[in-house]
Amino acid sequence: MSIEKNVSVLPITENDLEWWQNKIVKLDWVFAVTYAEGAPHEYIAERTEGMTKADFARAARVIHTFGEPQKFFKTTRIYLVHDGWKYWTMDREHDDVTLINRGRADHVYGVQNMPRTKSEFRSSYDAIATYWDRDFTATGEERRGFTRLVDEVTRGYRKCRTLDIGAGTGLTLDLDLTEAPRLTAIDPSQPMLNELVRKHPLVARVEPRTFADTIARRHLAGTRFDLVLALGGSASYLSHDDWESIMRHARGRLVLSAYAEGEAPVTSDLTSQQLADTNSRLREFADRHEGRIERVGRFDTVAIGRNHS
Repeated sequence: MSIEKNVSVLPITENDLEWWQNKIVKLDWVFAVTYAEGAPHEYIAERTEGMTKADFARAARVIHTFGEPQKFFKTTRIYLVHDGWKYWTMDREHDDVTLINRGRADHVYGVQNMPRTKSEFRSSYDAIATYWDRDFTATGEERRGFTRLVDEVTRGYRKCRTLDIGAGTGLTLDLDLTEAPRLTAIDPSQPMLNELVRKHPLVARVEPRTFADTIARRHLAGTRFDLVLALGGSASYLSHDDWESIMRHARGRLVLSAYAEGEAPVTSDLTSQQLADTNSRLREFADRHEGRIERVGRFDTVAIGRNHS
């Protein structure tokens, strides 16, 4: 379903961030007495005057769109820092939030070795990242298809050192296709990676940038991954040079998907010509590397199972 047709999706933009920044100075923040010694902070709850349930959900999405991961000892959460304070929620689902905390930004608890998601890129997915898993993620058919193809190329081995290009909110880890400490996730969208990290805080590494920029900065060094993935149509965003770079970091097992003819991203950020060009590159890549292409839901997906030591 496109963004325009989904009336329950209200994209989060700079206007929402400004709304929250203006609202927080008008609210009655209550000091959490029981945490006075160990983790002093304040909170607002559903009984707080001036906050509706819709306001809590909107604020939660703002925090997770514009915030970054921090550690509270062994727990990783997304915190929005503003004007000397940091704001966070604790509910799994943004729509369930009825309590928001805030503490001093300079209060830090434990070693801060969390993944870094801050991105210099702006993505069409930023504004809908907090809705992605609820409204736009892969269908059941697509999830089963990706899982089957990955199992085919890896023979069911779920502990591959994996490169995930266009990792988004973490579909690869949601499907248990590998383990979080074995995954390198590349995606230019900070909010999408925030969602990945809050679900899978032990992810080995995130690169908050495009694949092209990751290669240009040599961040992958000479690493060759047991498995390379680009699920959910992520391969549609790869340039000609990107396709040429992939095999330099692969040992021969790959599952890469692009939007099939007649399909397009919900973000509408690729032209019909770009989508057609990608499909041509996908087929050329499959021919060159002895892969086979299979339709998986909305996507043409190439699976390659050769092992290059």
